[in-house]
Amino acid sequence: MNLQLKNSLDIFDWRAVECKTLIIESEVLRKNPLKDTHVRRNPIVFPRAEAPKQGWPVIFVLAGYAGNGTKYFSDKGFENNFVQILDAAIHKGAAPRAVYVFVDAWTCWGGSQFVNSSGTGNYQDYIIKELVPAVETSFAVDRKIGKWCVFGGSSGGYGALHLSSQFPQIFPWAVAIAPDCFFEASLLPEIYKAIPIIEKVGGVGAVLEKLKEGSFLSKKEAFTVLNAIAMTLCYSPATNKDGLKFPIHQSTGLRDNNVWKKWKEKDPVYFLSDRKENLKKVCGIYLDVGTRDQFHLQYGARQIKEQLKKLGVSLSYSEFDGTHSDIGARRTEALAWLHKKWSRSV
Repeated sequence: MNLQLKNSLDIFDWRAVECKTLIIESEVLRKNPLKDTHVRRNPIVFPRAEAPKQGWPVIFVLAGYAGNGTKYFSDKGFENNFVQILDAAIHKGAAPRAVYVFVDAWTCWGGSQFVNSSGTGNYQDYIIKELVPAVETSFAVDRKIGKWCVFGGSSGGYGALHLSSQFPQIFPWAVAIAPDCFFEASLLPEIYKAIPIIEKVGGVGAVLEKLKEGSFLSKKEAFTVLNAIAMTLCYSPATNKDGLKFPIHQSTGLRDNNVWKKWKEKDPVYFLSDRKENLKKVCGIYLDVGTRDQFHLQYGARQIKEQLKKLGVSLSYSEFDGTHSDIGARRTEALAWLHKKWSRSV
């Protein structure tokens, strides 16, 4: 693995932070099945101050589906982007003074779910085995202080629950806003909608060609179709020509129980109960969801809440009056929670 640390163009009037780009030539992703680039560009935001003796805390920011680490830096009309909001919050003392790692885990289908998959590539290994050590090497941080968090919404929230419960020694803190979960309610309906459209287009390969040509995203069903394909590549990759196997039979619509079993193993509603020993090592989880989520994620979040409570995990749970489209506005409250928790532990 080769890595570079480059200065990023300071195009925003940041008061409390600055930014560099950590470029990793990933060996883990070099031969990924989708032939996506193995050169990964991870923006790193960190305080404009001398690091404390014990090192800065670290927050890995995971994007939702169809997003990536760099999206948080996009200039927005009439509103601030997330990094501008983060800078203001740090300046006011309302967010942790920490190293923020905006993870590049993009695939040509729009997302990796931050897991290892023979359909997309080993993005879990990329984060744990390459990006984590690269951050430790390049910045004044130390995991021993116990203030490393994995933070995300939607698919990023899924990744936060997955990585924290799998690697609590690295990420003892997690923020999951409207995390993907309870696939029966959130993803199966999308797959039923997507399959007839995929068949009409000419199959998964034809969808990818139209996507590369730029003629697919204009379709109103584009997100549903791409989401269904991307999630299936992550949760039930196959060796057929399309590299995936849907959890339902495409002709009858009946559930394929062998494939569905693989999906359930990847669903936080189910896998968290199998990680009890790891969860005992987790310091805190922030779980937040809208009461009118379009993907019905509130039902899964409520199930996760009950599981974590039974396991004795330190949990902050909340529901807001909103939808999946509103989760971006919830980040500031999550950051305030984390700042309060970490300030108490000084």
